[in-house]
Amino acid sequence: MQRYVRNGFTKVEAILLLGTSGLLIALVAPVLRGSHVQKNRETCLANLGRIGQAIQSYLSDSGNRWPYVSKLASVKLESAQWPTLPMVLSPYLSGPMEVFHCPADARRLDKSHALSSRFTVDTTYFATEGTSYEWWFGEVYGGKKVGDESLSRAAGFGMGRADQPLLSDFGPFHEGDDQGAINTLNADLKPRTSRARPARP
Repeated sequence: MQRYVRNGFTKVEAILLLGTSGLLIALVAPVLRGSHVQKNRETCLANLGRIGQAIQSYLSDSGNRWPYVSKLASVKLESAQWPTLPMVLSPYLSGPMEVFHCPADARRLDKSHALSSRFTVDTTYFATEGTSYEWWFGEVYGGKKVGDESLSRAAGFGMGRADQPLLSDFGPFHEGDDQGAINTLNADLKPRTSRARPARP
């Protein structure tokens, strides 16, 4: 009696194997993606926390006065040539400036943008500006003593410095709702995650 040894898979077995593999990938991918999204958000919040500590050190050395900070390295909006936040805080941060890099950072440049000659269309704010984080209200805060800036006298939402965004992601980089989520460092120097505001019609 002869014995036959079968080599390889039949077509049916191969289809079943591929189908099972596809199903497993479909089940596992959202979990891995969710974990990746959460890790990005936590890294970004940790970055903002370290930046907040560096700003606190800067304030201690500057007589409790806010720094003059330019919003963008590529566009000078102020009459004076103010430095960007990484430049201001470099003496207070050890190591590379990766603390200014949100891992979810994404930027798309128009072909007409001045930076498009040096960067690809799909890039990041960190690559193009040296930071993933936007400094708010430069004119309002620059050189003012903490508590003397006009926003501190505004009623806001009743939380004082806690509801005044000082620094935030340039865009809704983080998934969270339909518009995405933005991490902020408010004027109380504590990081938070906020829902992005819906786009205006």
